[in-house]
Amino acid sequence: MARTMNLVLLVLNAITLYLPAMVTNATPVFVRKGTPIDLGKKFIDGHRILGDGKTFEGLLVGLYFGFIVSFTYMLLQYDFYSTLILYLSCIAAILGDLLGSFIKRRLGLKRGERALLLDQLDFFLASSIVLIIHGLVDYILFIVALVIIVLLHILTNRVAYILGLKNVPW
Repeated sequence: MARTMNLVLLVLNAITLYLPAMVTNATPVFVRKGTPIDLGKKFIDGHRILGDGKTFEGLLVGLYFGFIVSFTYMLLQYDFYSTLILYLSCIAAILGDLLGSFIKRRLGLKRGERALLLDQLDFFLASSIVLIIHGLVDYILFIVALVIIVLLHILTNRVAYILGLKNVPW
């Protein structure tokens, strides 16, 4: 019974700490068109820097909703420091996602092409760095969150595909 309760608490803690970053990563998909962050420019390898899928509007929508979730945490917990760290993890999540797109373009992958693990973990690893540095996540919580993130990423991307929000189910 105690082990089950500990696992439930670990899962809830992981979801609580990573929810702002997950929301930040998930909400830009609602922006259908926008101004590409790379402004259509190509890198020295001849490929787009980031591609059309990374827009200023999507970046702002993600950061806005990440802020809302982080701020809600503050209202519930009365913990300004942790709220600030959670919002920094949102910024890191966006930067991690942009880095993932940059890497995909360098590999010659086009928008929507599958990059196993990179597609699922770019935002998670970047946000984890912030959370670990500030002592909010230890290695056990990191592993629990990793499993949750991978499973949720697969599920939410399939749902977004079915709803027509994404062109591919990954």
